[in-house]
Amino acid sequence: LVKEEAEAFDAVTCMEMLEHVPHPDRIIAACAALLKPGGVAFFSTINRTLKAFAFAIVAGEYILGLLPRGTHSYHKLIRPTEMRQWADAAGLEFNAVASLMYNPLKRTFRVAPNREDINYMACFSKKD
Repeated sequence: LVKEEAEAFDAVTCMEMLEHVPHPDRIIAACAALLKPGGVAFFSTINRTLKAFAFAIVAGEYILGLLPRGTHSYHKLIRPTEMRQWADAAGLEFNAVASLMYNPLKRTFRVAPNREDINYMACFSKKD
């Protein structure tokens, strides 16, 4: 797609995928290449922390059954600092981060700005 559509998009999303590929840095670079200057990229993934392991993998997959068991591997989870480094190397500038918080009692989600302790969504802009 990058060969045929480089710098063709105002926005690109890559949600809940980076922790499943062998080279997430290359995916981020490809998404950046698709953006027009000033375009916006959104990425979401799970942080590589013990808290994220407990809530996203143990609770989400094994206790609550929100996802099939074995969906995630701890070593493939991505720290926000790693994502920011890869995005910067791809010509993206960090804008904001938020987390999607799940309440199992109410079975509802809410967006929590400036959180990245478990899962997180990050927004970047392509540098001019």
